[in-house]
Amino acid sequence: MTPQQPTTLESLRKRYPGNYITAEQLLADHLPHITTVKHLRRKVRERQLNLKIRQLDPSSNRSPWVIYLHDLADWLDQTAAAQAA
Repeated sequence: MTPQQPTTLESLRKRYPGNYITAEQLLADHLPHITTVKHLRRKVRERQLNLKIRQLDPSSNRSPWVIYLHDLADWLDQTAAAQAA
């Protein structure tokens, strides 16, 4: 019996210790062509990127912007499928 390929979410959970990563980590690891969180937020708001980023505590302006691993896995899978088509 051959071992199954891990899902994208399983791979992300092995790579990152928590349930989410910060927007800065997302930019460094997956979107190096976007240089600031402000630019990332604008691209998401204008629907140029189909990502779901949120603030951990929306009532605080200092709360970090994050992306949950399951949302990141979905986005990575959609991107890969679009590139394969």
